[in-house]
Amino acid sequence: MNTCTLPSPRRIALVMLAIAACPALAFDQVVVFGDSLSDNGNVGRFTYDGSQHPLYDDILAQSIGLNLSASAQGGSDYAAGGAVAAPSLNAQNNTQDQVAAYLDTVGGKADGQGLYIHWIGGNDLAAAVLNSAQAQTIVLTSAAGAAQQVDTLLNAGAGTVIVPTVPNIGLTPTLAESIIQAAPLPDQTAALLALHAALNAPATDGADGRLQVIRQAFQAAAAQAGPLSGAVAQQMFDAYTTLSAQTAALTQLYNQQEETLLSQRGGNIVRVDVNALFNEVVANPAQYGFANTAGFACPTGVSSARCSSAMSGFDSSKPFLFADDFHPTPAAHALIGDYMASVLNAPAQVVALTQETAAMARDARAMLDSRLQQLRDNGNIPGSWGVFGGYAGQHYDYAANLAAGDGNATTHNLTVGVDHQITDSWLAGFLISASDDNQQPTPGFTYKGRGLMFSAFSAVNVLDNGWINADLHLMRMNYDDISRSITLGAANRAEQGDTEGNQYGARITAGWDFPVTPAIKTGPVVQFALDYSHVDGYEENGDDSTAMRFSDQNYHSQVGALGWRLDTHFDVINPYAQITYQHQFGDDVYTAGGGIKTSQTTFTRETATQDRNWTDVTVGANLPLTDNVAAFASVSQTGGLSSGEQFLYNVGLSAKF
Repeated sequence: MNTCTLPSPRRIALVMLAIAACPALAFDQVVVFGDSLSDNGNVGRFTYDGSQHPLYDDILAQSIGLNLSASAQGGSDYAAGGAVAAPSLNAQNNTQDQVAAYLDTVGGKADGQGLYIHWIGGNDLAAAVLNSAQAQTIVLTSAAGAAQQVDTLLNAGAGTVIVPTVPNIGLTPTLAESIIQAAPLPDQTAALLALHAALNAPATDGADGRLQVIRQAFQAAAAQAGPLSGAVAQQMFDAYTTLSAQTAALTQLYNQQEETLLSQRGGNIVRVDVNALFNEVVANPAQYGFANTAGFACPTGVSSARCSSAMSGFDSSKPFLFADDFHPTPAAHALIGDYMASVLNAPAQVVALTQETAAMARDARAMLDSRLQQLRDNGNIPGSWGVFGGYAGQHYDYAANLAAGDGNATTHNLTVGVDHQITDSWLAGFLISASDDNQQPTPGFTYKGRGLMFSAFSAVNVLDNGWINADLHLMRMNYDDISRSITLGAANRAEQGDTEGNQYGARITAGWDFPVTPAIKTGPVVQFALDYSHVDGYEENGDDSTAMRFSDQNYHSQVGALGWRLDTHFDVINPYAQITYQHQFGDDVYTAGGGIKTSQTTFTRETATQDRNWTDVTVGANLPLTDNVAAFASVSQTGGLSSGEQFLYNVGLSAKF
C-alpha cells in the first residue's frame, strides 16, 4: 500500500517552516520501513507523476534538511511496494527483513539521533479480507509482528520511531472493483469502466454522499445486465456494504492490537492516527481540498506507480483523494506530511510554556532592583516604612533554538510592595506581582499567561561601601487559551487547551561601591539566581486525530552574573548603569513529552542546547518628586543570546513614612 503527496509550494513551505524552525527535530537521518505508502523507489513510487512529487516521508526528510532515497540506491528508505508485516504472508517482501537489513548495515546498533518510520499493515489486511476463515488470526499475527519490529528498533538504540495507524482499505476504490469482479456480469471490463466513470463524475459530500455515489456507480456498472440490472446492482451494493464493514472492523482490530503491544513496550514512539485522519477527510473532503473520495484519477487498470497525468484517460477534472484504486494522490501525501509534522513538532512548541514563568520572574525582579537602587541613593530612617509599585514589561523574540522559534512575546506586570527599615543597615520587605501576558512562540502556537507572584526580600549594608540583597519568591501561573494551529492540506485546524504551573526561586546580589566623586561611585556586582519551574501536563480539548496530551514539564535555572555598576547621586535626578556577564549553570535544554489522545504511547522532544553565556545592560534613573515621594525607571537589554533577545522596562513610584 502507498500514499503520495502533491504538496503545493505553499504546503511544502509550511511543513518546512513548522519543523525546520524547530531544533528539536534536528535528526541526523531518516530511516523508513513499510510498503508502497512509503516506498520512494525500491519497487516504485505509487502515486501519479511520482517522479515529480514527494511522498510524505520525502517531505519529512526535506523539512529537517535531509534527502531520502531508496535503499536499493544506497539510501535509508527500505520500504517496498507489496510488503507485509508477517513473513508468513510473504517470505520475500516483509518489514521484518527490512529492519534486519538496516541493522546489518549498522552492526546491529541503530542511530540514536535518527528519525525512524515504521508503517505497515495494508497488504496484511488485504490478505485477511481474502481469507475470511483466517482473517482474525492473520490480523493479530501481523500486528504483533509489526509491534515486535518496532521493539527491535528501540532495543537496538533507535531514538524516535513514528508508527502510524493503517488506514482502512475499505475506503479504497479497489473494494468496489472487487465486487464487480465477483459479480455475474457478461462484460466485467466494461462494467469496471462504467463503475470508474460513475465514481469519478460527481463530487462526494461527506460519508453519506460518498455511499450514495457508490450505490449509483453499481447501478451504472450493472446496466449491461438488462432487466436484471436493478437486482444485480442491489446485490453488489449489499455485498459492498457488508465487505466494507468487515474491512473496517479488521482495520480497527489491527490498529488496536498494535497499539496495545506498543504501549506495553514503551519507548519514544510517535503514534499518528492516519486512519482517523482519512475518516475525517471522507466526512468533509472539501475542507481538506478534495472533491472526490470515491473514485481515482488514473485510468482504469493503470497502477499509480506507472500513472502520468499526461496519459489518455487520466481524470484531472477535480482533486481526488486516490490516485489509483488503492493509493492516494500527491495531495493526500501532503496531507499526511502536514499531519505527521504537527504531531512530531508539538512537544517542541509546548516547551515554550516554561518561558512564561521565567518572564514574570524577570519583570518582578527588575521592579525590585529599581526600588532597591532607589533606596541606595536616598536611604531610609530606621523604623520608617516604604511603599512602592509600578508597571514592568518586556518584549522578547524567540529564535530558532528556543522552543519552536520565530515568534515573540509581550509581558505586562503590575507590582506593589512594602519595605521596612529595621536598622541603619538592614531593610526587609515583601511584594506582590500580577502578570497578564501574550506569548506567540511561533505563528502556529500561542497562549496567554496570568500569574501571581509573592516575594520577600532583604537588603543589608556592609562596611559602609558594601551591600547584599536577597530575595525569594513563589509563583502560580495559569496558562489560558493555549492554541496550536495545524495545517492539513487546504485546511487549518486549531487545538485548544489550558493548564497551570508554578515557580519558586531565590536570588542573592552583592556589590561594592568605590567613591569617585561625592556624587559618583562605581564598583563590581555579583549575583546568583536559582529558579525551579513546573508546568502541569494537560490535554487538548478536541477529540479528532490531531488532539494531543502533554506531560508535566520541569526546568531548573541557575544563573550566575558578574558585572560592574556606575551610580550617581545628584539633586534632581540620579541615573545609573550596569553591565553584567551571565552564565547558565542549570538546564540548557528544554524537554516536553506528549502523544495523541487516542494513543497510550508517548514520546519526548528536546530543543537544541540553549545559550550558556550572554550579557545584560541596564540603565535607569531615580527622580525625587517630594521629600517623601520619588519615581524610578529602568530599561535592560540582553546581548549575545541566539535564543532570542530580551528588552525589559519598568517605571514606578514610591513613598516613605
